[in-house]
Amino acid sequence: MEFEMSDDIRERYRRAVSLTAPKLSATTPGLAVEGYWIGERHYYFVADRFVPALGRLVGEPAIADCVTHEVSPVLALENLATLLSESVGRVVDLAALADAEFALPRAGILAITLAGQEHIVDVSSRRVIEWRSALAMPALYSPDGRYACFVKGHDLWLHERDKNEQRPLTCDGAPHFSYGRQPDICLGAVTYAKRPSPVALWSPDSEWLLTHRIDERAVPEIALVENAPPGGGRPVLHRYKYCAPGDPLPIATVVAIHIQTGRVVSFDDFPVQLVVAGSPFTGRMVWFGAHGKAFALRMDRHFKRAELIEFDLSAGSGRIVMCETTDTGYLELHHLLGVTPNVRTLNSGEIVWFSERDGRAHLYLHDGATGRQMNRITSGEWLVRDVVHVDEAKRTIIFTACGVDPRVDPVLRSLCRVNLDGSGFEVLLAHGGDIAMPRTEPAGLEQSRAFCPPYAQPGASPDGRFGVVRLTHVERGNVTRIVDLQSGRSFDIANAYPGRDEVLVRSFTALAADGTTRLHGTMFLPSDFDENGKYPLVDYIYPGPQTNVHPQSFHSIGAAHATVLAELGMVSFMLDTRGMPFRTKAIRQAGYGDLALASIEDHVAVVRQLCERHEFLDRTRVAIYGQSGGGYAAARALFEHGDVFTVGVSVCGNHDSSCYSAAWADKYRGPDNLDAFAGQASAASAHKLEGKLLLISGDMDENVHVSQTLTVVDALVNANRDFELLIVPNEGHLLLMRNGYVQRRIWDFLVRNLLGATPPAGFAIEYQPHELLRMNKAWIWEWRS
Repeated sequence: MEFEMSDDIRERYRRAVSLTAPKLSATTPGLAVEGYWIGERHYYFVADRFVPALGRLVGEPAIADCVTHEVSPVLALENLATLLSESVGRVVDLAALADAEFALPRAGILAITLAGQEHIVDVSSRRVIEWRSALAMPALYSPDGRYACFVKGHDLWLHERDKNEQRPLTCDGAPHFSYGRQPDICLGAVTYAKRPSPVALWSPDSEWLLTHRIDERAVPEIALVENAPPGGGRPVLHRYKYCAPGDPLPIATVVAIHIQTGRVVSFDDFPVQLVVAGSPFTGRMVWFGAHGKAFALRMDRHFKRAELIEFDLSAGSGRIVMCETTDTGYLELHHLLGVTPNVRTLNSGEIVWFSERDGRAHLYLHDGATGRQMNRITSGEWLVRDVVHVDEAKRTIIFTACGVDPRVDPVLRSLCRVNLDGSGFEVLLAHGGDIAMPRTEPAGLEQSRAFCPPYAQPGASPDGRFGVVRLTHVERGNVTRIVDLQSGRSFDIANAYPGRDEVLVRSFTALAADGTTRLHGTMFLPSDFDENGKYPLVDYIYPGPQTNVHPQSFHSIGAAHATVLAELGMVSFMLDTRGMPFRTKAIRQAGYGDLALASIEDHVAVVRQLCERHEFLDRTRVAIYGQSGGGYAAARALFEHGDVFTVGVSVCGNHDSSCYSAAWADKYRGPDNLDAFAGQASAASAHKLEGKLLLISGDMDENVHVSQTLTVVDALVNANRDFELLIVPNEGHLLLMRNGYVQRRIWDFLVRNLLGATPPAGFAIEYQPHELLRMNKAWIWEWRS
């Protein structure tokens, strides 16, 4: 489709802005529903009320009663505003409450954190019964509400909330040998150092604090230059630890602190290599068990060995409970990176263990005393995605499974239940889209919120009868409902449905480059799509392997970039390929050793199939666009498949995994094969560039260093190739999501080179802080669900 009228393209830009991730998050109700159970009542919070005067969504804390099916606000926002205004002696309005944090620490009590103050409200009497200043620093709060731990220097400190007194929990921390902090290899070291949050876990009885001491003194440094400091002046040099493949890894020692006595127990005999980009606490790989025990998962550098370690806190001893090894590929305890592993330690001493030992992800029951396998729990030509809830009294597991119905997209989940002995498998819930139910976490909920009960259950009710279930469909919309898992009766608590003039969405299937594997994707068409028109095609790529990309929900935050391109007058698509989660181990690890190869080959094959299938696609105008791993894949595809792709946009690409984080490359790429890996770097094929290329990076990217992009620039210059380059000062790895200028520059580039149109001059895209905050919450919620 060609555009000649500047007014038309400007109007398309205006409509596209409303579909960017920050704007979408701020205006689409029900994208993220957070809550937990208090008896048979579910407390939750969802931003689902659009206030035109504020131009944003606001939400009010609500209670769902599972007996009466009634949903009611804990306290109406207007009433709450009046109550707080009278308490603090100044006006508290809806705009202020829109930024408040709410919690229900127990029935009948509402806690509000607002503008640095904590207010405790008795709901029945509608009065403020307590208020005080909130802690100024990030902290983790004990379940009994008495304590908060925080970082001070390189040690952990304790704040006694009632007495307003502080004391050190550790005293000998040192630079790069500290307690309770994220390691520099967390891919955000410079930002984290400005306001460090504690890394630890409180026990359910508040008697113990579990943390670690990390030694990263042997890890090499990397430097970032803040070329244009916000305050002006000379460039600022930032140094931090960063390990690439082959570098020494940081070592964490698990430490338990008894709060009343101050006793510090260090489990020195069980060092944990940090093979993830950050703390194992962040990855939910450490938790408390029964009978004074704690547990941790330990992986080797290349994820060839997984161990479960048990710590006896009082005795100060530990043991390896069980381990699993593999000679092929790598081990997974959950297919998604950063999501709670599918391992559960039961009060009975048994262990629920997730394994792909037969080629598919299934659950097994092991003896916690010997590590011996007792029986399979699940089996079949499908796989387990999430352990949602274990009911030890009934000896059942609720879980989600992928591929139960072979006729649909294999990543779509069904909600299932099975007995621990492997009998009684049943599908509780399935529909034409995806299903998610919040997990009962071994490590509980986040402990960074002062009044949120950290060991409350977010998904299954305490008696296991009810579940909070989210049903999503990329075309039909999303609904969150509470389901009686015995009778199947349900009632809705939140929803998000398509309106008029939406971008059109079509799901499709195609064959992978191997000619046999069926792939699934999503195509986005302009809201004014004309079947008889001719459109350019944009492939929005991310090759994994740690996540899927093609959306399973309406107004998915991850699909926003593809959606806006459709509204600009193009056709875009997102595709799950080989080398991605929730398939057999053979399909999922198809890219092992050459991370993006299988994915790029599949994208090439699917582009050709789509162009053959649809007359409205112009095969001479095909672009590929991606960020991070997608930035690498986009550049490599443009270099090596110039007969298919004529335009490319590469944002913050990790163009050489040999120089990228070992936590990612060591696992997904495998042990070093330097000759092969060198040929996989983007620079190795940059001389083949024939099409139009835009390279973008932030000069303060702590995740993928700007040098990754500049290395490609160097290769292109040496090969005398033409390209466009945008280096954005003071921006990090999320600039594509957060920076309106970057968005506009990408749109301009694609509009010129695919639509043959002149972009509107001076068009500005600006995001408000509340929009970025809402986007972050919705994005994290979408990822974790």
